[in-house]
This record gives sequence, structure tokens and C-alpha cells, in this order.
Amino acid sequence: MKVKSKVTFREYVNLLFGLTYQRPIMRFLAGVAALLLLWIFFYFLKIFSLPEPTIYQYITLALMVIVQPIVIYTTIRRVYYSGNHICEDLEIEILPEEIRIQGKSFYMEVTWQKMFKIVEKPGWFLIYHNSLSAIIIPNVDLRPDEVNYFRKILRDIRNVPVNLQE
Repeated sequence: MKVKSKVTFREYVNLLFGLTYQRPIMRFLAGVAALLLLWIFFYFLKIFSLPEPTIYQYITLALMVIVQPIVIYTTIRRVYYSGNHICEDLEIEILPEEIRIQGKSFYMEVTWQKMFKIVEKPGWFLIYHNSLSAIIIPNVDLRPDEVNYFRKILRDIRNVPVNLQE
């Protein structure tokens, strides 16, 4: 099965923000930010008798709500535009024993057994080489019968963790 694919910057940002904020530590930090925001909000509305927030609470809130997303965004932007593999038009050939990917500046052939893990997210297949780097295949580039064929290939892979949404 051959697939032509291109991941736009906006799609890449949405995917990586989603992956980042699904991690437990990021959810915890978002919860802390929400609690700080409620504390400040309730203090100024005098709904509860809460202690006055100090400069440290404002700084912490600003770091979590403003600085952290900006740092994540700039990192995503730098990675997207520094690696030709991500922003190139790709031709992906999915075979039962391996995956072949060809872009304008590279050609890669990897057996399924050499993958770290394979995860299906809503709208995406992520084929991880290691814990940080993945081949990204958007579901919009696949027809429904190709998605089913791809899932069948992935289900048959042994010794590689495969998490599919079905």
C-alpha cells in the first residue's frame, strides 16, 4: 500500500500540543494553574475569605499559562522547520514486513521489528523509532479500506507494543 502524505505546520502543532498536554505531569500543572486562577478570581470577588495572593502566585500562574505554552510552541516550530523529514511531501509504502518512506531529500526503509512502539491517535498513526521520534501518518491521507489494511498489518507485528483505536 502506497500513501502520499504531508504534515502541515498547523497539524504538527495541534498533534504535539495534544501529545504534550495528555501527559500526567502536564495535566497536573494545568490543574495547579486552574487552582491558582480560581484562588485569585475568588479573592478579588470576595466570594470566600481567602488570603491575598502574593507575587509568587502571579509569577507561577504566568509561567504556567503564558511562558510554558510559548516555549512548547517555539520548540515545535524549531523542530518542524529544522528537520526536512517532517515538512516534506512523503511517499510512504506500508508493507507487512517493513515501512519505506521517501521524501525529497531522503529514503528510509525500516522493518517493523526495529520500531520502539506504534500508537494510533484520533486522526494519526505514530510509529516511534525511539521514545521521542516518530513517523507521522495522518489518517486523512488514508482511505477507510487502507486504514483497515494498515491496522491488520500492525496487529500482526510481534515484540513491538501496538496501541490501536478500534
